[in-house]
Amino acid sequence: MARRRKKLSSTIFWFLLLLALATLIWQKSDIITASTLNRSIKLASNSVQVYFSPEGGCEQAVIRTINSAKKTIDVAIYSFTSRKIAQSLVAAKKRGVRIRIIMDRDQNRSKYSKKRYLQKYRIPIATNRGEGLMHHKFAVIDTQVVITGSYNWTVSANIYNHENLLIIKSPELAKIYEKEFTKMWRHYYH
Repeated sequence: MARRRKKLSSTIFWFLLLLALATLIWQKSDIITASTLNRSIKLASNSVQVYFSPEGGCEQAVIRTINSAKKTIDVAIYSFTSRKIAQSLVAAKKRGVRIRIIMDRDQNRSKYSKKRYLQKYRIPIATNRGEGLMHHKFAVIDTQVVITGSYNWTVSANIYNHENLLIIKSPELAKIYEKEFTKMWRHYYH
């Protein structure tokens, strides 16, 4: 019985030591932690547009919203292969709109990714480092409008996949998304 207690005590000791080390490593690591609290925001009933793919016009809704930008477009997108959306971003850049994009490193290494095309037009792009995915799918337009949902900016999402897209006109919500974007941008862009 005493032997069993000693073994259990030893196991607990090593478990707690490993837990303490893991916590210390996690705190010192290159992980971005969520500093934006979950919030409730009241929205006007006409401030949200809802789209579904494959047949609901998601790609055109994104393009229309990009085309309406006057000052800034900040994009955090997991996968980006849509030539039409890329072209609308280039057109916005030529109009003088400041554009910044964060993409997932692994997803945007493919030959179909629009990363190189956008960089050719000197649109700054950051990619995530370290563990984990940059799995966001959102854009903030002029700190007034948020585009978000499951919809990746890809040909597959537009033609084949069942996806959702929300376009939300809310400066308050846009500021929350902008805060998340800025935190990631400072962390990833060099």
